[in-house]
Amino acid sequence: MGGRFWLLLAGFLTSSLGTWIYRLALPLLVYDLTGSALGTGLVYVVEYLPYLALSLVGGVLADRFDRRRLLVAGDAVSAVVTLALALLVTAGAGSVWPIYLVALLLAAVDPLYQPAFRAILPSLVPQDRLPQANARVHMGEHAVNMAGPMIGGALVVAFGHEVAVYVDAASFAVSALLIALIGTTPVRTGGRGAARRWRGSVLADAGEGLRFLLGGDRVVLTTALGSLACNFGVWLLLGNLVYYLSAYHGFTPEEIGVVYAFQGAGAVLGAALGSRLVRRWRPMPLVCWATAAGGLSMLLMVVARGPVAIGLAWLGQFAAAGTSIVAVATVRQLLIPERLLGRVLGTSRMIAFSSIPLAALTAGALEGLTRTSYGLMAFAGVSWLAVAAALAVSPLRRVTLADLAGRPPAGQDAAGSGPRAESPRPDPR
Repeated sequence: MGGRFWLLLAGFLTSSLGTWIYRLALPLLVYDLTGSALGTGLVYVVEYLPYLALSLVGGVLADRFDRRRLLVAGDAVSAVVTLALALLVTAGAGSVWPIYLVALLLAAVDPLYQPAFRAILPSLVPQDRLPQANARVHMGEHAVNMAGPMIGGALVVAFGHEVAVYVDAASFAVSALLIALIGTTPVRTGGRGAARRWRGSVLADAGEGLRFLLGGDRVVLTTALGSLACNFGVWLLLGNLVYYLSAYHGFTPEEIGVVYAFQGAGAVLGAALGSRLVRRWRPMPLVCWATAAGGLSMLLMVVARGPVAIGLAWLGQFAAAGTSIVAVATVRQLLIPERLLGRVLGTSRMIAFSSIPLAALTAGALEGLTRTSYGLMAFAGVSWLAVAAALAVSPLRRVTLADLAGRPPAGQDAAGSGPRAESPRPDPR
């Protein structure tokens, strides 16, 4: 993979460890302050609303500027904002609204950061290693999730919510340092001079990426719409999970951490499977079967009781999702021209995440009114089965990685330089 990839991964995992501690601590803090399912669900609404407003901008920045520097700047800003949140909690804020406001500022960094992170990967690893690179990112991210929630639960019990947030602030600072050590990244197609000569507005640049997404090969759009539907289903559970485990089962923070640790273990297992299977199976059957397995795992949540049983159901769901994510990420990176990579990935992520705030808000509101967690679980599981059936007849069925791997590197023609001509559609065979 090369030393630069490992520095990037180390920085990303360091910040991810702190973030997952924070993502457990903050809903617990809001639950302690409000005792409300809707209030707890609003945490996730606040965290994901910025994706709707800023993902397009993040994609443009990732294609205009040095992606490594964007990542360092994003981590530095996140460290400062998270430190402000920690100081606010330490000061004993009695109202939840200042916490929502600072959490919103922190969440606004991620849609500017993620397109640069996802788009820099193909420039750091050989094309034939992209499935393994995507798998290692996903495995690493969720491997720290196994430790992060348990550490977060222990920190909350032993020291209070603010310590967990301080740890998150430190993790962003360390991540910025590690990514800075990568040094100069490979020059993208057209070079930095070409990037400086761009005169189009942000909207015009974003529109170019959107035109590729909507008017080009519909495979990338299909994966974005499939992710949108899947996110709505799973976030009917995730947006209410802390409340469900606390109010329905009386779990302690440590027991909630155990459930989240199973979630991380499932994602690691899924990424490992995805890295192997995506090189043997066509993407369509792999993604369809994984999505169906995730739906069945969510149906198991209806009858699961106790931290281990619920954790095992979550393990199955996240293993299935991890397998699908590796396949989808690899297909996107190979299909999208390099000069558009940040914008198209950012727009795809915006589409996929746009359903999360609605799902979290819906889950919290319905739970507060009717106590319908089990009905939401059943609906979520059935919705994933429906998505699997729809993907089976979608444009994704035409794609094979063997066809994509035979193309010139993204953004180049067959001679290895200059803009790539419009690529032919993959051979349906």
